[in-house]
Amino acid sequence: MTMKEVTMPTPKIEMSSVRQGLLPGVVHLAIDVAEKGQSTAIAVLQDVRVELRGAIEQGIELAEKVSAAGFRLARKAVQRFDDAANETLAGTERLLGGAVKSARETTNAAAQLATTAVSGVAASA
Repeated sequence: MTMKEVTMPTPKIEMSSVRQGLLPGVVHLAIDVAEKGQSTAIAVLQDVRVELRGAIEQGIELAEKVSAAGFRLARKAVQRFDDAANETLAGTERLLGGAVKSARETTNAAAQLATTAVSGVAASA
């Protein structure tokens, strides 16, 4: 026999025939499970990222609203303290003005009394 007669053609292996059998089936199943696990893990991480971003943005908005409320409260407190100080100063001004007026009236009355007393003493003398 010659060499040509002994050589047999190489059989073609199709992809469908590669998956046949227990070991190739297990390997392909493991690859499929790993791929599905990987895509699921990435999807879950994306969901976690979206939720964390939402929570952080809401926290920032809360902090912004709280600080704005704090500034409004501070403005109102300053306004109320200023109003109270204004009323206190106006009341003090009225009190001091009344005291000065009363002191002048008392001084004038004392001067008139002294004049009357001196006139009375001078007239009797």
